[in-house]
Amino acid sequence: METKTFETDDLYLSSVITTILKKPPGFKVVNGRTIFVYPISDELYGAMAQYNGGITLNAIELTQTIKRLRAEMMMKRNEHERGYNGNNFRASFR
Repeated sequence: METKTFETDDLYLSSVITTILKKPPGFKVVNGRTIFVYPISDELYGAMAQYNGGITLNAIELTQTIKRLRAEMMMKRNEHERGYNGNNFRASFR
């Protein structure tokens, strides 16, 4: 049975969820957009409720998470566009 997931392309929501849960998201690229993927759990729903309720977080920790997820998001998108498949990197001459 496949695990159900929550998917979003919202960097800020993902950053707050990651900061609260202390767990990084999975990634997938769809139509050139990087999607953040989280397994559905009660903790995830709690983190989303806190986000919607305006939780106060440490600004430095949240900012670092935003920067890290943005960098990973762009890296995953670039890997996908260039045809990276784990071991083999096809050169792209555009």
